[in-house]
Amino acid sequence: MRKLEKILVPIDFSQESASALGRGLALARETGAELIALHVIEPRRLREYFSSYLESREASLRAKSRALTNFIENTAQDINGMKITKRVTLGSRLKEIAATTQEENIDLVVLKLRKRFPLGGLANFRILRFMRALPCPVLLDPPIAGDKVAAKTPHLLLQPTPEENIA
Repeated sequence: MRKLEKILVPIDFSQESASALGRGLALARETGAELIALHVIEPRRLREYFSSYLESREASLRAKSRALTNFIENTAQDINGMKITKRVTLGSRLKEIAATTQEENIDLVVLKLRKRFPLGGLANFRILRFMRALPCPVLLDPPIAGDKVAAKTPHLLLQPTPEENIA
């Protein structure tokens, strides 16, 4: 396995992303890698955000950036001396993850699947298919079970497949 220099953890402020952040930080601490925390404001959510708060685009990005900083500080333990980059972007979550992976030359993406949809398997299948097309491995943790404890399924490390395209 190649040396980990940059680890990407997408953050949506959920319990699952807090768990993924913890795993990403542990890996970054062990390997000396930089951790990049990415939060994506999707267009439909941005419209809701604007309609309820009537803020400018820059103000909403600043507010989400502060929220991301607070989330990391409240979730992580002992981040002193660690290199953590916070990124807030606008767009499609999957496309922004792919773009950040390419732009930042990411070595590993750390995710935790969510179990929030009635047909969650279909949503997760779409995410799995997309993640296999990324140019770096993806570490997936299983979804959190109903009692807030991680499911007993093993962690999954997806390796990139060069013949698939990012869509």
